[in-house]
Amino acid sequence: MALPVNSCYDDSEIIKMLNDHELRIQALEKLCNEINTNIASLQQILAALQNNDFVTNVTPIVEDGKEIGYTITFSKSGTVTIYHGKDGKDGKDGKDGLNGQDGKDGSTPTVGVRQDTDGVWYWTLNGEWLLDEQGNKIRAVATDGQNGKDGEDGQDGKDGKDGKDGKDGKDGEDGLDGADGTNGTDGTDGITPQLKIENDYWYISYDNGQTWSQLGKATGEDGTNGTNGTNGTDGTSFFKSVTFSNDGNYMYLTLNDANDTVIAVPLTPVTPLSVTFKFNDKEIHDYDTLLVHKNTPIFINYEITSSADDVRVDAIGSAELIVLINPNNDNKYKGLIAVQIPQLGVYPHTRLSVFVCDDRKILMSTFFFKTLNE
Repeated sequence: MALPVNSCYDDSEIIKMLNDHELRIQALEKLCNEINTNIASLQQILAALQNNDFVTNVTPIVEDGKEIGYTITFSKSGTVTIYHGKDGKDGKDGKDGLNGQDGKDGSTPTVGVRQDTDGVWYWTLNGEWLLDEQGNKIRAVATDGQNGKDGEDGQDGKDGKDGKDGKDGKDGEDGLDGADGTNGTDGTDGITPQLKIENDYWYISYDNGQTWSQLGKATGEDGTNGTNGTNGTDGTSFFKSVTFSNDGNYMYLTLNDANDTVIAVPLTPVTPLSVTFKFNDKEIHDYDTLLVHKNTPIFINYEITSSADDVRVDAIGSAELIVLINPNNDNKYKGLIAVQIPQLGVYPHTRLSVFVCDDRKILMSTFFFKTLNE
């Protein structure tokens, strides 16, 4: 007797699982493309800051009625695009099957930048310095090359000795030309990390795609014998937030890294920090010596040029000097530094060091003193 065969096998759950997996892969590939765009844009933004550039226009990018990023136009550095999409919500958990085991979660690598103590921006990966094969930190922006040294001039030949009986000595021959100067050192190029997804894993390259290093799993693994839950939608949270200063002078980019790194991008022309000092109505400069009288106060006027809203002046003098800084109440970029010269005059080592800083730079000028004979 033939046994009945059930020809109504339901494979809809398997098809749904495959479709969900395909949609997740597509979402991850879109995420990967947006992260690579953000990495390249961030590098261009840092280079613009290094060149004292500023933003001339910011245009929102809108998708499905939601703002997902900005197109930023610089005065000299062109246009960049950044995405700041929000994190997707986690999908609901599926029901456990018999003795089902949880699958491992996929993860998205976090690429960022951090400024080290040398003032240079370097790439980071998951909060740690991104290192090359030699263990060196990888620069996010290029550095300028150094100029080569000029060759030294050849020395003139020595004059000939006087001949006997009054004969003139022969002129010495000209010296050889100096050797050519050494070529300047080439600047170090900034490196742009690249990400890709292959066989459900994240890979990173920092040699323009010539070699790739495997990172973590890009997609979550299926649970054993369990029914998969619905996957959540991945966010494009390379930039944690984009905000603007109340005065409209800066745009702040907060990175979604372990340090919540904030990069201030100027929206107005950047005026590099500089300062002018005057003493007795004459301009003075770093390492100048000022002639002073014993037991007499002197006044050094300063005037600062900077596009920053916050500037600061500090001064440190030798122990025998009394120093007071008096800013101008009507103009914070101007003021004077009062210095009391001691009753016995000054010493050869007596000096005054003045520090001027804004939100981008610190300048130091040092002045020496000499007591006038009375």
